[in-house]
Amino acid sequence: MELQQIDKLIYKQKQRKVGIIGCLIFAALGLSISAALRHYYGNPEGENMAVNLAGVLTGLLITIAIFSQLVKKPYFDELRYGWNLKRQALKIQNHRHRWEKLLEEGNDTAAIVLAFYYQATLQLQSLDGNEFGYNESKEREAQFLSQCETLGLKADADQFSIDMLLLVK
Repeated sequence: MELQQIDKLIYKQKQRKVGIIGCLIFAALGLSISAALRHYYGNPEGENMAVNLAGVLTGLLITIAIFSQLVKKPYFDELRYGWNLKRQALKIQNHRHRWEKLLEEGNDTAAIVLAFYYQATLQLQSLDGNEFGYNESKEREAQFLSQCETLGLKADADQFSIDMLLLVK
């Protein structure tokens, strides 16, 4: 995976639009399926919780199926990129202490992986409008780059590949 430049405004607009439309689809399906199930299988005297729950879960499954088909469309490119970037950053974050230990030992791969992690984190925080986290991450990245310079390591995020994550499992 390589870092890309995407427009923050377009990303936010699409994120909001997809979230709202997804919620509306889920609400409409969940309510209508629950109403239909209550009509055909419900208890007229009350206590239809199981029937309502079945309708809501069915609506959720249909919404997920619709979304999984739509997410492949080009409209979702920026959102897919953001989701994939978050997944990669979290994979690194979960083992960051190990990567930092390898970095202290002078491992070139650790320098590349951590460089990617810091740049990905900064980009995600910028896209999400997290100014406080952005400034804190910028300071940590500066410390990291200083450490790489001291160790004589090249921290080039462009060399990152997902296969490098197999080094630490």
